Amino acid sequence: MDDMRYADPDLCPDCRSDLHSGVSTCPTCALPVRHALAVELFATLTRADTLVAQLRSVAAAATAPAARTATALVPPAPDPTAGPTAAPPRPAAAPAAPAAGPSTPTPPPPPPPPPPAPQQPTGGAAPYPAPAGGGVGVSAIPKILLGLGALCLLVAAIAFLAVSWSILGVGGRTAVLLTLTAAATGGALLLNRFQLRIAGESMSVVALGMLGLDVLGANAAGWFGDSSAGWAVAAGGAVMALGGTGLALPRFGDGPRLVAPQVFVGVGYLVGWGGLLAAMDHELIAGHALVVLGAGVTWLSRTALPVRAWSVGIATSVVWSATALLGVVLAFAEPSLHGVWVDGAGWSLLASAATLLAPGLVLRRRELVVGGASVGALLVTIALIAPSVDESARIAGAVTLAVTAAWVAAYRLLPTTLRLVATAPAAIGSLALLAFDAVAGLVVLARIAEVGSDSSFTVLLDEPNPVTEPLLTVPSALVPVVFLALLLERDGRVGAPWWRIGALVGGVAAVATLASYDVPLAVVVACLGVVAIGSLALGLADSGARQTGFGLVALGISAAGVLLALPSTPIVAVASGIVLGLALIAHFVGRTSELRGFAAVTLAPALAVLVWTTGLANDVDAGRLGIPVLVLLGVLAIARPRLEVEIPAVLVAAVAVPPAIFAATDAGGSLALHLVVAGALLSASALIHESRRDLVWAAVPVFALASWVWFGDKGVTDPEPYTLPIAAALTLLGLVHLRRHPDAGTELALLPGLLLGTLPSLVWVLGDPVSLRALILGGACLALTIVGAALRWSAPLIVGSVVGAVVVLREIGPYAGDVPQWVWIGLAGALLTTIGITWERRLLEIRQAVGMLGRLR
Repeated sequence: MDDMRYADPDLCPDCRSDLHSGVSTCPTCALPVRHALAVELFATLTRADTLVAQLRSVAAAATAPAARTATALVPPAPDPTAGPTAAPPRPAAAPAAPAAGPSTPTPPPPPPPPPPAPQQPTGGAAPYPAPAGGGVGVSAIPKILLGLGALCLLVAAIAFLAVSWSILGVGGRTAVLLTLTAAATGGALLLNRFQLRIAGESMSVVALGMLGLDVLGANAAGWFGDSSAGWAVAAGGAVMALGGTGLALPRFGDGPRLVAPQVFVGVGYLVGWGGLLAAMDHELIAGHALVVLGAGVTWLSRTALPVRAWSVGIATSVVWSATALLGVVLAFAEPSLHGVWVDGAGWSLLASAATLLAPGLVLRRRELVVGGASVGALLVTIALIAPSVDESARIAGAVTLAVTAAWVAAYRLLPTTLRLVATAPAAIGSLALLAFDAVAGLVVLARIAEVGSDSSFTVLLDEPNPVTEPLLTVPSALVPVVFLALLLERDGRVGAPWWRIGALVGGVAAVATLASYDVPLAVVVACLGVVAIGSLALGLADSGARQTGFGLVALGISAAGVLLALPSTPIVAVASGIVLGLALIAHFVGRTSELRGFAAVTLAPALAVLVWTTGLANDVDAGRLGIPVLVLLGVLAIARPRLEVEIPAVLVAAVAVPPAIFAATDAGGSLALHLVVAGALLSASALIHESRRDLVWAAVPVFALASWVWFGDKGVTDPEPYTLPIAAALTLLGLVHLRRHPDAGTELALLPGLLLGTLPSLVWVLGDPVSLRALILGGACLALTIVGAALRWSAPLIVGSVVGAVVVLREIGPYAGDVPQWVWIGLAGALLTTIGITWERRLLEIRQAVGMLGRLR
């Protein structure tokens, strides 16, 4: 058994018959033993022999200790002369671990796991051994080697010709090129004959490369006359395509044809097309001719040479795409009726469109016909619209509108299975119409920007003049909406929201049309407000997401009206009033939380803009507008205590109030007044709403800051006027908190107020210890200490004792210089000695405790 091998070159791998030297098939079962698959099978069997050898090594290593143990435990053979023979002993197993009892059997050790089986490839191919460690598979090695070999042969041929070209004559050059080409071609066919596919494919690539070199050599020898290099490239592509076809046609027995030459047919097709583009002045004619040629070759090759059919088909698609794109570019390069249809590319666009119908008609595939007709309709649309581009924007817009509307109507009238034909041109036309509307909108914005800042209510839009036709704005906006509605229709009918969307889009487009003429700006803003009101009405009449959508559109349109009205302050006031009214209605009447939330966010900005612009329109000084804005924002936040109202109110106040303060004649007094009003509003919200009780913590510092600003404006420099009011307020709030929560700690409730009331004064006392302030602060600290000790409150006791001790020590400071130095040294020594004794005593106690723990059992 040790000499048995799976991989035996002298035996057939199938029937195990003897094989004579040099035979290509088994004489018994006719198995081709020289085939490429047979080589791979031999490599697989060799790998199997290696694995079997490894398994034998594993088995030998596992059974050797057990055999030795069994030999040691087997008793000697019984004497035949002895009495009755006892039963033969059972074969001993491997040594067992200590068992729970004497009768417990010891299980044998588990066998080693089998090695993983080689993974089987899919597709019914022969099994290949998996490369160990992620190495290169057996079948990939010849591909790599032969590919590199083919590349080296081509490079060597090019280098040889480059070096010896000037030495060889015309005859020598021709002989060398033809010999190398013939050798490569014959080698490719011969290798394919002996079923060496990979080598044959590689050599065919060399042969086709040599064909290209032949054409270049012929051009260098002057065989093409004085023609340009483009003709040589075209000839090279044609020769490559024909040579690839010639190498792909031979088929030996049942073996397959070569694949690489079929791929090179398409490559040669593209190379020839590139040469024709460089050699001819009629790029469109060359492109269409090659498209027809490629389509014919693809059709004829679909069964006999399918790879060539795919290669040429892909190349033909590339040529058609480039030709169609070139036709579009040329059509818009000379966008006139004569330039497109007489001297231009109109016929080419029609030819490209007609070519798209051929695949579906020839193959009788309905989906191909419909898809080709859709793209072809797009090309026809471009051919119809292109001549109008050179005309005015009005004419171009009218032509685009007419053609797009016709395609949208065709989409509606065509059966469902044919609607794809009108989809592409209708979509592109709709985008073009939206571009015209965008131009009209930009012109409207330019007309409004030319007005400049004006406080008059009768601002007139009179320049610049519109570029597009204003009357086409509304239909140009409605046609894309109709097309989108038809695309998204369900059950053959357009949904109810689409007519509402069309009404809104038409309304906005109508406002843009109105703004394109010489009309007052107030009329434009008012009409836009009417559209916003209509959008909100449509939303409230619906429900769910539609109500939210139409409501948000209404708020957006009304906000756009504010932006459009910026040149005129009175008109801004009117527009902001419209926004505020819509926001209030949406907030209180809306039935979706999203709509109510967005409307609540809009309330504060709209209110601030309304108050501010109304004041400016009535010649109110800007320095006096801060208080009304702040009060109304605060009232709004108190009336609707929600974050979506309060946060915008705070942000808007932070933006609107500073300009009013800076515009006032007394900025300090104005700031103090605004702070007092803000503190009063915070306090009012905290008192009215139980959920806003924490705002009192913000109101106290705001009041304190207001007093500080007022004191600073009046020239007060002592700290107590700044600190005592807020300290008293914080202490009072702390006492209220302790009364409501008897279990609360005094540190959190009273410590902030007490520190604020004592520390600033302590700083002044440290600078001037002998003063009335020091006497009052010392008395206050004494009172705090007594009260804290009596009530057992830690906060006043700590503040009173610590601050009072600092005051007392600072009072001793001026007299410390009169005390002899030895007194201070003695005090320091006594203090250090006391600390040292205490430290040593603590260490002794710790050691005693450790000793007691050590004696515990």
